Parts: sequence; C-alpha cells; structure tokens
Amino acid sequence: MNSFKLTIINFKRNIKTYGMYLMAMIFSVATYYNFVSMRYNPQFLKTKDLTIYVQSSSLTASLLMILFLVFFIIYSSNFFLNQRKKEIGVYAFMGIDNYKIAFMFATEGLLLGILSLVIGLLLGTLFSKLFLMLLAKAALLNMRIDFFIPKKAIVETVVVYSAILFVSFLKGYIDIIRTNLIDLMNTLKKAEELPKINYLKGFASLIIIGLAYYIAVNYGTFGFGKALLWTVILVIIGTYWLFGSLLSVIIRKLIKKKRFLYKGTNIISFSNIAFRIKDNYRTFAAVAVLITTCITSFGTVSSLRYFVDENHKIEVPYTITYISSKQEEIERVEEIIENSGHKVELRQQANFLLVPESKLVVVKASTFQKLLSDLNVEDREKILSKIDKLEDQVVYIERPGLLLSMLEKKDIKVGDKSYKIKAQAKVPLFGNGVPFPCLIVSDGEYQSLKIKFEEKQFNGIILDNPEDTKDLTFKLAEILPVDSGLYTYFMAGASFYDLVGIVYFLGSFLFLVFVFATGSIIYFKILSESFKDKGKYEILKKLGTTDIEINESVSKQVGLFFLMPLIVGIVHSIVAISVLSDLMKYSLIKPTIISICIFIIVYGIFYGFTRRKYINVVIG
Repeated sequence: MNSFKLTIINFKRNIKTYGMYLMAMIFSVATYYNFVSMRYNPQFLKTKDLTIYVQSSSLTASLLMILFLVFFIIYSSNFFLNQRKKEIGVYAFMGIDNYKIAFMFATEGLLLGILSLVIGLLLGTLFSKLFLMLLAKAALLNMRIDFFIPKKAIVETVVVYSAILFVSFLKGYIDIIRTNLIDLMNTLKKAEELPKINYLKGFASLIIIGLAYYIAVNYGTFGFGKALLWTVILVIIGTYWLFGSLLSVIIRKLIKKKRFLYKGTNIISFSNIAFRIKDNYRTFAAVAVLITTCITSFGTVSSLRYFVDENHKIEVPYTITYISSKQEEIERVEEIIENSGHKVELRQQANFLLVPESKLVVVKASTFQKLLSDLNVEDREKILSKIDKLEDQVVYIERPGLLLSMLEKKDIKVGDKSYKIKAQAKVPLFGNGVPFPCLIVSDGEYQSLKIKFEEKQFNGIILDNPEDTKDLTFKLAEILPVDSGLYTYFMAGASFYDLVGIVYFLGSFLFLVFVFATGSIIYFKILSESFKDKGKYEILKKLGTTDIEINESVSKQVGLFFLMPLIVGIVHSIVAISVLSDLMKYSLIKPTIISICIFIIVYGIFYGFTRRKYINVVIG
C-alpha cells in the first residue's frame, strides 16, 4: 500500500475528529468569498456614492479574514499534529521513512483544506444573494439584488486559500521531519505534576490588570494613543499571569478544603484542572484575550448603529435650519413653509459669534439655556448646572456628527484670550446647520467678544412629518444663498448611514467568524485533554463510578475551562466599551448587554458540543 492510499484511509477514518474544524473552515471560506464578491457585484458598483464604502469595507474585512484563516489553520494543524504524535511515532518505529510520514500527514491536512474550500465556495455562491440582500437592508439601501456569480471573486478566494494551505502543508511537513522519534512515542506518557505556586506573580497580575484599567479609564490624562497601547500590553501580560499563577493559587486553596473537595465529583474535576493548569494557562489567557476582542469589536460596531440612531437627534434637532438675519429672506422661507402644508411645531432664533480661525462658534449662557429648554433636552438641568459662574471659563459643546471625543485640551484660545474648559458635553444645539464646536460663555463675556467677531443669526424650524421634506428642501434651496448653510431633515447624513450599515453588517459576520475561532481553539484544547483522561475514567468506572457521576465530573471540568476565560474576557470588554462610551458621550449599556448575550449563546453552543464530545471519548 502506497503512502497516498494510506493518507486517504487515515483521512476517512478521522473525518469525525475534523468535524468542528471543517465547520469553521467552510463557514470562513463562504464568508471570505461573500466579502470579496461585494467588490465585483454590479448592483453595488452602479451606485457611485456607495462604491467607495463597499470597496474599502470589503477589502478590510477580507484582510481580517486572511489573518484569521492563517492563524486558525496553523493552530489547528498544531493541534492535529500533537494529537497524533503517537500514531506518527508508530509509523516511524515500523521503519517508514520520516519524509514519507511527513508527506502523508501534511497531505491529509491539505485534503481537508481542499474539501473545506470546495464546500465553502459552493455554500458561499449559493447564499451570496441572501448575504448581499441582508447587507443592503442593514445599510438602508433601496436597491434590487440579483443573483450573480463573479468569476474574479472565485479566483481570488481559490488563490488566497490555496496559498494559505500550501504554507500550512510546508509547515506540517517540516514539523514532522524535525520531530524526534522518542518524543513521539512518549507524547502521552509524560508525567503530570502540579504547577508551582507563585503568590507574587499571582497578586501582581491583579495589580497589572488594575493599572491597565486605570490607564484606559483616564485616557485623557495619558493621551489616547499611549493609553491604548499600554492598556493592551498590560492587559495581555496581566491575563497571562492571572491564569498562570493566580488561578493555581485559587484552585490549590479549594483542593485543600476537604468539605469542598469531597462534595460530589469535585475531587475528580478540580484535581484534573489543578494538574492541567500548567499546560493550559496559555490557552486560557489567549481565549480570554480573544473573547475580549470579540465582544469589544461587536460592541463597537453595535454602538455605531446605536450611535446613528441617538446622534441623529443632535445632528438634526430641527427639520429646517439656515443662517440669516435678513427679514425678507426669513419671510420668504415662512411663506414657502406655509404653502407646503406642514405644521410648524417650533420656531427658534438664536445669535452666535463665528470664530473662523478656530473653526468654532460662541454662544452666551442665556441663549444656551433657552435652546435646551425649547428642545426639551434630557438631563438639561444637569447640563445647565455646569454654566453657573463661568467668568473666564467655558463649556465645550462637541460639534454635531462627531463619533469619538478626544479633546485633551484643558483650555482653549478665542482670539487673543484663553479660557479654561470647565466642562464638556454633547447635546442638541444647532445641528449640522452650524457644523462647528460651540463654546458657552457668560453673557458679559459674550458682549466683550461681540466687538471682535461677527455675530450671525441662526434660524431653526421644527415641522410635522419631517421625512416628507424633499420638495420643500429644493424650494428653499432656490431662494436661500449658499452661505446661508441650509440644512434639512431630508439632507441629513444619508451616506454616513450607508457606511455605518455596511460596517455593522460586516462587523457582525466577522464577529461570528472570530467566535468560531475562539470556540474552536478551546474545543481542540479540551478534546486533547479528553484523550489524556480516557485512561483515568476507565479506571474510575472499574472502581464503581457511574456514568452519571462521570457526566457530572466532565460537565464541571469542561464548564470551568469555558467559564474562566469567559468571565475574564467579559470584564475586560466591559471596561473597554465603557471607555468607548465616554469617548462617544453616550451610554452604551444596551449594545454591550446585547453583545455579551449573543457571545454567551454562541459560546454556550460550543460548550454543549465540546462536553458531549469529551464524554464520548472518555466513556467510549
């Protein structure tokens, strides 16, 4: 029997072991194909304003998918190699040449990759129309999606995936050649030992993580770029030490408590965990960091969608806004509105000073108070309390449409005078009709600045049925000059909605892909533990341990393997999203809870699948 036939036999025999890997790879290939096909879809290419968003988003998502595929295939290959080292050692002991063995096992991985590529492309092609229809709906695009198979997308997917498989084939081939025969034969016979207790490292992990959280929350003090860099570095270090040292301390303390240890099947579950920490803490830490990335990323794209809905109130507090103090223009606007059939719910006029060199506007405190009251802004009393006794201080109001607030200044210059920033807020004011940051100053200071800067009059009107203002917008555009800054509900941010919708949709798919990666990594790791534990559970069964008790023990052990990195990852992600919430000046509790719940549901499915597989291995 030649080596290729032996490879085919091994491939068929181990196809069940590869089940989770195949599912993840097929889903990844199908998703990558759909990301690429976006760039070649004729319906999207016809929409010029949308093309740039689709092209850039598709390219970014595709690159992230490539990175994921490289990482996942290499990690999975290492798992399968470690899992079958004894089998490889038997072949070597029988006198089969190392190069032939390496070719057999590397080819087996290659066949697995080709199978996932073929099935993934078929599924990706089959569901491509549904994928693009969901994308169009998420981006609020009113367009028809036809079934279309872009040949360029298929070629690109095949080329990229083949290159990754070839690299993986070479790596697997070289790894087997370099492996020592003695190591192969003794892979599953290594003695297990409890990890050494390192109290200093364990408690230092909490201090390092706490320091990382402090830097993240106080990003304004340290500078956003530096804070982000150091937070990531410290969180990774702290998480590795947490699982490498502190977890050993906690498990060892629990084992010493006899009342806890001899309760139910704890003696089996926690003893196994105690012995396995040394080999598994790196995986726990990596999974915790991946969970943090998954939840934070999905929370971020969810918050973008949430931001669009909430920020719309700030961008468009009025149905119509324009800048003019000419009475005849104001009267003509009123006449057109009256003839439009719309009912006027609010008319607002407010004066402000334009500071062109600083690209900001200045509003006096009394005007600001009136605007917030007329617009019925939530928590306005809390905001208005910040403008008491301003004197040489100002309140800084973010410009409308700003996604993240990274203002690090403690003072700001207007003309030749500097003012200390007393507070910072994000509230409806003029909307995108005056797309500049606003400084709130005392009434007396406003009169002093009025001598130096030009005063303009803002006009804002709220109408009923603001969605039906297309015709009204065109009529007003005919009578108002360009410098009036006409802005209406109809004109409000259509392109930005498109971009956010696309990012949200692609981010959701990437989230699912990375959840698959996270679940698969811990699945592979726990599955390898099941083969090591098989002998132990066989002895326990001979000693009288029932299948129910074994099920209970496995559920606890696998549950803790899944639960420990999940808790750490959720805590990390909550801190990260709280910083994002502060940057956006919005409460992101809702998208955060949704992100965590979705992750837990998908993660829980992996737990159920892994637990069942573990039980099947140890019980037989």
